[in-house]
Amino acid sequence: MPILNCSSNPKLEIENLKLESGLQTIATLLTFFFLFLGSSISLGNEVSLTLIYTSNTLGELESGCCPETGNAGGLARRSHYIKTVKQEVKNLIIVDGGDALVLDYFDRISEREKARKRAEFVLMVYERMGYDALNIGDTDLGLGVEYLRNLQKKSKIPFLSANLKDKKTGKTIFNPYLIKKIAGSRVGIIGLLTPEISPVILKELKGYVIEDPIKAATEMTRRLKTQCDHLIVLAHLTPSEIVSLAKGMPEISIIIGGQDRSFVFPKKINRSLVVQTDAFGIHIGRLNLRLVKGSSEYIDGAAKSKLQKNIEEIQKKIDDPQYIKDVKNLIELKETLSEQIKKLPGTEGKNTYENYLTLMHPGMESDKEIEKLIDSSRDQLKRPIP
Repeated sequence: MPILNCSSNPKLEIENLKLESGLQTIATLLTFFFLFLGSSISLGNEVSLTLIYTSNTLGELESGCCPETGNAGGLARRSHYIKTVKQEVKNLIIVDGGDALVLDYFDRISEREKARKRAEFVLMVYERMGYDALNIGDTDLGLGVEYLRNLQKKSKIPFLSANLKDKKTGKTIFNPYLIKKIAGSRVGIIGLLTPEISPVILKELKGYVIEDPIKAATEMTRRLKTQCDHLIVLAHLTPSEIVSLAKGMPEISIIIGGQDRSFVFPKKINRSLVVQTDAFGIHIGRLNLRLVKGSSEYIDGAAKSKLQKNIEEIQKKIDDPQYIKDVKNLIELKETLSEQIKKLPGTEGKNTYENYLTLMHPGMESDKEIEKLIDSSRDQLKRPIP
């Protein structure tokens, strides 16, 4: 039986209980507040994303455009591939490094009009594929700067160029950069163009100037480094310009090249990872990334990823009754692969990447809608002749 304190004041005890309850509520709210604040502070320190990258499509719609491609390439295959990636991943950025729209400079008005029709069609397909940004390349300029400006007004895809500027005003012609919000992080994408262009295309630049790309990149990184957690540069630059860019701009995470139309398998220059695809859409690049804010180290995660997939497949067989006779060997193999993973370099606090260059080969499935669009537009998409 509880003992009552006859000397206590019941009214005072009730008030004390109310005060105690109120203090507990405030304490609970403060706890949640600081927990939320802590999670907010850490938000954006690390982001996982997949980056699809292409360069130098050169206005080619289908495979077999020239002898060196064989029967590889084609926007219908690329579209289907991108659709499959969209089903696999949550955080996706799709970009083009430049020279997507046209093969060459066409002096004759009739041939230039053909080239422009193809460029508009390519851009329409890019919109359907869901590209986030398209960098302006030197060959693209052969369509005419004013034409490209008008084309941009009609397009859903931002054209990027931080160093193509109006001579009189010094202002950029297209968006110099784009910021994408990905899983709590802000990713800045900058477009750059080489000043080393052919004399015939220079004729299209009356009233315009291509500023030194390193100077433009310095200005952009200074502006964006406080706004973005990571910077990606679409660098339609020469190999030597890319090296200068990477050495001079340690803030850049990823550089996607393309001006010389050749492969660049992932390589580290200073603090940047540099990649590049070939021309005519023969291959498409895919980078699976885990970027850590402030990290300058990159670990190739492809080996670990492959081992983990093998372990998952082995585990499925271990759990499958039809492999009961092989369980002992399967368990041993799984343990061996697990030991191999332990020997791989640690990734804590480091950027990781997996790079894949996928050939758009004839055996690949195509996007039927894009195929139909191309078939129904052949009369309007005649190849221009230089």
